[in-house]
Amino acid sequence: MPSALSATPAVLTVELDPQQIMRRRPPEALSRDNAEVLAAPIADDLRRIVGEDIAESGFVMPAALYDLTELLRPGLPMVEALLDVYRGSLRGGPFIPQLLALGSNAGRFPESAIAPLRRPGSGPLLAIPFALVAPGEQLDPLRRKLENVLLEKGRAGLATDRAVRQLMGVDPVNLSYATFHDLSALMKVQLEHAQFGDLWRLIEAALYRPDSIEDCQLESGNRFLGTGGDVWTPWQSLDAWAAHHEASAEEAIRGYGDWVRQQRQYLSGLESHGIAVHAVAPSKGVASADPEVALSVAQAHVIDPQQPWYREIITEDPTAERAAIVTLTEQADPQLGPIAYTALIQAADGELLSLVHDYPVMPAGMQAVIGHWQARAEALGAQWRLERPGHIVAAGHPAALQPWLETRGNA
Repeated sequence: MPSALSATPAVLTVELDPQQIMRRRPPEALSRDNAEVLAAPIADDLRRIVGEDIAESGFVMPAALYDLTELLRPGLPMVEALLDVYRGSLRGGPFIPQLLALGSNAGRFPESAIAPLRRPGSGPLLAIPFALVAPGEQLDPLRRKLENVLLEKGRAGLATDRAVRQLMGVDPVNLSYATFHDLSALMKVQLEHAQFGDLWRLIEAALYRPDSIEDCQLESGNRFLGTGGDVWTPWQSLDAWAAHHEASAEEAIRGYGDWVRQQRQYLSGLESHGIAVHAVAPSKGVASADPEVALSVAQAHVIDPQQPWYREIITEDPTAERAAIVTLTEQADPQLGPIAYTALIQAADGELLSLVHDYPVMPAGMQAVIGHWQARAEALGAQWRLERPGHIVAAGHPAALQPWLETRGNA
């Protein structure tokens, strides 16, 4: 009985001038006819680099440019999708080596799950992915050969260079072939060079060690716990950071700003690879030195994405029946933008009824917090004020966020 079909992925890397790609999105996917025109010289290159025995395997390629983050994702969905396309082309029959080039039709990509995202700022290193397909025992030696020779000898030929330029409308600085493992090694070097080695550890674990627990703790106090292709990260407030470090207002604003910056950069990097990140409400066990304990607690205290903010209650009157004024202070860093919102509810005589700090845990949380408190003011029949002092208002030692009391009503 023949073994099941398997696939081994690789790419043609298309390195562009950073200035060129920054001015626009990556080009649209090629049409079906042009996809076949591009696939032919790529297949010729592979025969030259790897050998004629590669013709005994199938070849399937989406004729589009992808950012590396679209390819290096948990479970390698691109590879699975290409293998499914190839299986479907056999219509239940025996394996037959053939070349399949996927192109768009009337602006639509045939497989929506792997349609190129064409995000602004992609690159400057983009890639055209493809997969070699064959029964498992037949593909294993070819997979080993690709890993050994593709990066070393994998410069694209002139016909491929010409096809990429003419069909995709780009001017590559370099065209060369690489395996997915080569791409991973390249991304590792790039992230480590940019001082994001721990970010690569989380991405690598999601890609290749999903059953393990990856525990990354940064000097800035951020913590990320990864397993199963997802990551959990405990949130932290400025007040908590300041209390832990016994920091003055100036120290807390600077130090907590570093924490927020790292948090946002890691969240952005993880999510760009399709890794789901779950913000976690602070709780005692999530700081455990035992990663398994910390992960278990984190998974039980995930912040509801339908209410994308962490709330720190200083004092609260649940009913606020005597509320006359609801003032929301936007706590914003000049470089980071809003990092929190301080909600102050007062009675007509100025008595403090409630004081809470809401920390958006995702970009959409900023407007969500404002909308929540504006709706609350309307429901209470209270005057609504949104204050934007343009900086973080904090005082005390250790520092704590404060409402902006120089009321100007910038709503």
